[in-house]
Order: sequence, then C-alpha cells, then structure tokens
Amino acid sequence: MEILLGFRMMLQLTFRQDVLATMGASAKARGIQADIREDYTPRPHVREIIRAIRAFRDPWAALEALAESLEELARNDGARDWLELTRRVLNRGKEFPCGELLLVIGELHAITAPIRPARHLPEDIPGLRERDTAELTLPAVLDLLVNRIDDDPLGPLLAFLRTLGDDPEVARQHPLPALRRFLAAHADWAPAPTAAATAGERLIVQVRLDEEGAVHTGDTQYRLRVSYYRQPLTGGPFRRIGSHHDDQVFTRSELLGAGGARLVAWKELNLALRTTDPVRIEFLLPRSILGYTAELWSTGATRRPLGEFHPVVVRQLERYCEPHLGLAAWRQRWANLHTHGADSNEVLERIAWPSLDRASAKELLNWVTGRKNLACLGLTVPYEQLDPEVQYAVDDAMYFEGIPVLIWRRVAGDPDPLVAALREHRPTRLAELPDAVHRYRRQVGGPNPDPDRTVTLLWDDPDCVDPDQDYSFPGIVG
Repeated sequence: MEILLGFRMMLQLTFRQDVLATMGASAKARGIQADIREDYTPRPHVREIIRAIRAFRDPWAALEALAESLEELARNDGARDWLELTRRVLNRGKEFPCGELLLVIGELHAITAPIRPARHLPEDIPGLRERDTAELTLPAVLDLLVNRIDDDPLGPLLAFLRTLGDDPEVARQHPLPALRRFLAAHADWAPAPTAAATAGERLIVQVRLDEEGAVHTGDTQYRLRVSYYRQPLTGGPFRRIGSHHDDQVFTRSELLGAGGARLVAWKELNLALRTTDPVRIEFLLPRSILGYTAELWSTGATRRPLGEFHPVVVRQLERYCEPHLGLAAWRQRWANLHTHGADSNEVLERIAWPSLDRASAKELLNWVTGRKNLACLGLTVPYEQLDPEVQYAVDDAMYFEGIPVLIWRRVAGDPDPLVAALREHRPTRLAELPDAVHRYRRQVGGPNPDPDRTVTLLWDDPDCVDPDQDYSFPGIVG
C-alpha cells in the first residue's frame, strides 16, 4: 500500500478515479471498479483498491491492469519503479521467498536511498559486468537482481542487501528489521564475509539478562543471551558475527560466579575475544538491576574481574527493545560526545549533575530539553535507589530527549571524588568515558572494591541496537 501511496498524484481523488476507470476498461480487470467503495481519503481508498484486487477472480491479472494503468497515467513518477519491482518479485513464484522480500522492499521504499546504490553490487555477478549500473536507482538495481536467471538466483541479491544494510547512510535512517531477518533466514545462500577482525574495528559483546519469573523478589531469575558484533572505530552501524543463549536460568547471586564461566565456555566467542582490536562489553539489563556490578564477573583462568580486562558498560534493556523511540535527538546528543574539549577539566564539566529530589522530578525533562548540547547525566543517587518519580523522570530524559549516557557511583553522595579520579585519566572528549572508567577500575582493582569506589556507566550507542535479538522466528516478536 505504501508504494501506491508513493505516487504523487494518488492523493487526489480524481486521479484515483482515473486509475480505476482505466483498470476497469482493461480486459484483465473489466468492471473491477464497481466492487470498490469510493473514499475521499487516500489511505482507506487505496486499501479498498488492494482488497478488490485480492478478491478479484484473477488477482494477478488485476495487478497487471493496475500497473498498466499507472504506467499510462503516471509514466514519470518514481514510485512506478517500485511497483514494477513488486510485480517482478511476485512473478518469480515459489523459487523466491516473495512474502519476506516484499517486506524488505517496503522498508527500503520508505527510506531515502543512498547515492549511487549500485556501488554495493558484488563485482562478480554474471551478466552485470557489461552493464553501466553507476546511475541506476535503488529499485532499478533491485529489479536487475530479482530478474537474474541462473543457478544462484538469490545469492547476489543477498550480498547486495547485506552491504546496503551496512551503509551508514542507510542504517542511520532505519534499523531495517525485515531486511536483517531476511539476511539471517537465508544466510546459507550467501554466507556473510568471514568474521576475521579487520583494521579499524571494535568488537562489541552484548550480554543480555532477561527476567524470568517474579520481579522485585529474592527469587527473580535471569536468562543469559550473548551476541557479539563488529563496529568501525569511527562509530556507525555494527554487524553481528555470532550469538549464543543459555538454556539455564540464574539468580542474581548465581550470575556473579556462573555468568563469567558461561562467557568463556562458548568457543566462538572465546576465539572472537582473542583479538588485538579494542573490545567493549555491554550488559543489557532490566531497569530493576541497572546498577548491577557486571564488571566484577570473573572470567578465564586468571579469575580477574571482567572490568579489568575490558571497558564494561550497561544499557537499559527496556530502552534497547523499544521500537517507538525517536532517533533524531538520541543521535544528536550521541554526536555531542565526540566534541573535543580544551582539557580534561572542561570535558568532565560537560557531565550535568541535576537535582534528584522528588520536587525537581517534574522539571527534569524540561531542564534537559533546554540543554541541547547535553549528552551525559551524572546521578548523585544510584539509579536503583532513586525515588520512583525521579527514576521515571530520568527514564523520560533518555526516552524522549535522547540522553545516551548516565554515570553514577554505587553509593549516594558527592560526585567530586569520582570526577577527580576520572580527571587523572585525561579524557579529551566524553566519548572516551568507557576507557577512562576502565582505567579507573584497574586502579581501584580487586574482586571486592569498596562500594563507594565502584561506578556504573550507562552507555547507549544508538547505532549498536540489534532489533533481531527480539525476533525468535520471522514475523514473531518475543
């Protein structure tokens, strides 16, 4: 439906009437307009047209009549290319996963296509080497790939979609969950490039704890899932290279000992961690345990805390899984983290420490809204100990104003000692906070540091969100 609404003239009732009249005059769909209830509003009217096509005695012929009508009446409209692509996909029949691919096409139709999408075409596609593809539009490139006839009808299309989905220009607009599910479901046709580390990348390991059973009781249990990715050191979209899940559930106290052992038990993850590239460990935690001492998980033969080996940050699981959050403010504030300061004093002064008393909770969102350059909130009270109204207001600052970073000591009080300790590590911009906190944890050292010397860093990179973590099966959430 969105492709039909993409025709500029489709917003006009007279144009829709002309389309239906032309369709109804065609031998392929004669009289179809008589079964279509007219509506002045475009979307319900187009929905009614689609319903009539599906219910027609020969839906394929009716679709052909619609396409021919639009070609005659809107020959120069760019949406016609998308409609033609849709027809070609449907015409491929059972040899193509049509339903899944149409969902992908719907996603791609909704974005602003990258400049010269043909640059993402694999170089070794038979039949395309001789063609001048440089100036082709995105639907035209997809049409070429869909229309290929050889022994590998799907492989080149998958290869193109994979590199297109990794294009920062595309990925910044939309997470493209249908595209990523399509790639995962058909990976055997076109295996992803080897996960060997390449220069200029970071390994990101996301350790996810999902609550099982009763919450806010001593019996709460957690299910462990791990996914790991590679991201350019300059930032931008990441790509998944592996994932594992544990069939067991663990209590919070059990996780401290068992969790680290699980991380080293998975061979593929163990091998991925043997890299010279930087590594960041991200714990995806429910709100109820956001201040969990994840960096103290012991792992490997040395039994040293995980936070002494790598930067360890937390992320709020509820925010990670929420598809309705706007990305514009989140990305803008994230970009502010990368602005260099005159010195470490000036950089750390960019951390704002708002009042967290109950009386100030209602004004916190407005306070954040008025500070467009703000990227990091410091909490003088640990997140889990905040008054519920204040905690709700802090969540609002993340959800609706895009605050990407929170930092707090795990004991309430004056933040000056923490700021002074971070200053020793001389960050030149707030983007270096994970490394500064990592060095601070090494300095504090040991498996049982004093609580007033421990710190939680919430670090929510909007480009490091994988919606497929919530899709157990295609088309199903949860």
